[in-house]
Amino acid sequence: MTTHWMTKTFWLAAPLALGACLMSAPAAAQDLKFSIPVPLSGPLAVTGQAQQLGWQHAIDYINKNGGIRGRKIDASYYDDEYKVELGVAGFKKAAADGNLTFAAGDGTPFVRAISPENNERYKVLMANTGASSDLIDVAKYKYHFLVGPTYSDMIGLLFKHIKAQGAATPPKVAIVYSASEFGRDPLDNARTMAKTMGINIVLEEETKFTGVDVTAHAIKLRNAKPDYVIFHGYAGNIWPEIAKLAREYGVKAPFMGTLFGSHPDVVSGIGAAVDGYLGTVSVELALKDRQEPMLKVIDGYLKTWTAKPYTGYANIGYMQSWATAMILREVIGRAIDAGKPLNGDTLMAEINALKNWDSGGIFGTPISFEKQRIPYGVIYRYSWPNGQFTVTPVGGFQKTE
Repeated sequence: MTTHWMTKTFWLAAPLALGACLMSAPAAAQDLKFSIPVPLSGPLAVTGQAQQLGWQHAIDYINKNGGIRGRKIDASYYDDEYKVELGVAGFKKAAADGNLTFAAGDGTPFVRAISPENNERYKVLMANTGASSDLIDVAKYKYHFLVGPTYSDMIGLLFKHIKAQGAATPPKVAIVYSASEFGRDPLDNARTMAKTMGINIVLEEETKFTGVDVTAHAIKLRNAKPDYVIFHGYAGNIWPEIAKLAREYGVKAPFMGTLFGSHPDVVSGIGAAVDGYLGTVSVELALKDRQEPMLKVIDGYLKTWTAKPYTGYANIGYMQSWATAMILREVIGRAIDAGKPLNGDTLMAEINALKNWDSGGIFGTPISFEKQRIPYGVIYRYSWPNGQFTVTPVGGFQKTE
């Protein structure tokens, strides 16, 4: 079988070289082993490449500043192509090598596949980039923590914003989602929340995840006459084409979206057709001229990303990696201070013990974990005043209901 451990060349060549250096040096006995799969190819490559760079920058920063209580992070990266079988194989390889402190994942399907065995055998602390609604089941995902709200939480924040506009009649909402577990995840909860909040879902439109003629979807949006359109279950694909064509067909409703559809690079590339787009995300994205200590550090690293022009706005995957790394620095450091073993039970206890933790600006408010997730998010408005793209928060970070 072909190995996928760092075998391909990607457009972030310099950061990959850094990762290769981290992997090639023999790990000292005290090093902390991290296993980090990312979808460097396939339908989520735009997110995966940014995630890997975020991990490399964050780990470089941590190691250059004393590691975690003097112990360096030794990270191994591999391309799992967003395929469950490759993610599981990579996890088992890393676990078999021994002394694995942390394992990342690139989506909930992988976490679902490995969690039963991890719960019983490996007991390794995990986090992943997905935000499926059932990840708050702490018995099913005993060693997994979520760096942000669930997809259902995000839909709830958008519904809350819609209701706050004070319409005299029940707002009409169309939900356009991908034919994937990712896309379908929040639908049941969205229906329940809509009924409770007095929101009328007038269209649920499923699309393919990649490569499709979007004409029929745009026509259905026009015919549904929604007051708002929410896109969910996409990265940089499909929804931009639907949004642009829907505008051409006369759809006036504001467009909204959840985490991975709200990359500033993606939205800015669509142009004025989505002026005023509202996206709910889990981390700060605007870094330019910020004074918060970690945002200043991250902005400095962001400026070294030579393959991507500096805009002052970070990719969501990039910031998620930083957020996860800094949480790990905190909880692993606490466990070391307490003289505790660095296993999943100890580290998850430290995760759950975080209360009103100051992330240095990565999250726009002090955060605490609930059901092994961070139940806070922010809605950003993406707009083009005077032809210049801007990303600004709407109301600041808020706790999900």
